[in-house]
Amino acid sequence: MFRLISIVSLLGTVGGIALYHLVLRSRHISHEKERRDVLRFGLLERCMHALALLSLMALGFTGFASVIVFGSPLRGWLWLAHFMAAPVFAVSVAVIALIWAEDGRFEGHDWKWLRHLGGYLWKKEGLPAGRFNAGQKAYFWFIGLASIVVIVSGVGRLYPVFGAAGQEIVYQGHRYGALAFLIAVISHLYLGTLWAMVTGHVGSNWSKHHHPVWWERIQEGGK
Repeated sequence: MFRLISIVSLLGTVGGIALYHLVLRSRHISHEKERRDVLRFGLLERCMHALALLSLMALGFTGFASVIVFGSPLRGWLWLAHFMAAPVFAVSVAVIALIWAEDGRFEGHDWKWLRHLGGYLWKKEGLPAGRFNAGQKAYFWFIGLASIVVIVSGVGRLYPVFGAAGQEIVYQGHRYGALAFLIAVISHLYLGTLWAMVTGHVGSNWSKHHHPVWWERIQEGGK
C-alpha cells in the first residue's frame, strides 16, 4: 500500500506543479532580468541549505528507490548510502533551524499574506512579507516538525527498544514522515527562489515586490 501511495503522491505533486505552471505562473510579475545586488542569503546559510538538500536527495533516492523500484526494505549499498547521508542531513537541518528561527517567527502582517494566499492563485500587489513570507514560514515550521519525526524515527529503527508493535509504529512514522517531507521539498524547489540560494543575491525590484517589509528593514540597516 505504501508503495502505491508513494507513487501516486509523488506523481500527483509533479503533475500539480506542471498544471500550476501552465495555468497560473505566467500571471506573476517577473524580475529575472534585473541586476541582483541585494544580499539575501549568507555563505553559511547557502552551504547548510546545500548540504541539507544534497543529503535529502541521497536519502530520498535510496529510501524510495528501494520501496518503489524494488518493493522491499533498504538493504545492501542502498542502506549504507542511506545510513551515511542521515547524520549530514540531521546536522545541516539543525543548523538551518537555529539560523532561521527568528526569521520564521510569525508577525501580524503575515495574516494578510495568508488571506490572499500570497498572490499565487490570483494576482495581488502590496502583500506584506518580511525576509520570509507567511508561506515560507509555514514551510519552515512544517519542515522542522517533519525533520524531528524522520530523524527520531530513523534512530528508533536503528535501536529497536519499543517491541514489535512499537517498532511498527516507528517504521510507519519514518516512511510517511519522509514522504510528506519529500512532497513539501519538491513543491518548495519549484516555488522557491533557487537562484537566490545559489548566488546569495536578489534584485531590488524583486525584494520590494515580494518582501517589502524586509526591504524596508534592510534599507534602515536591519536584517
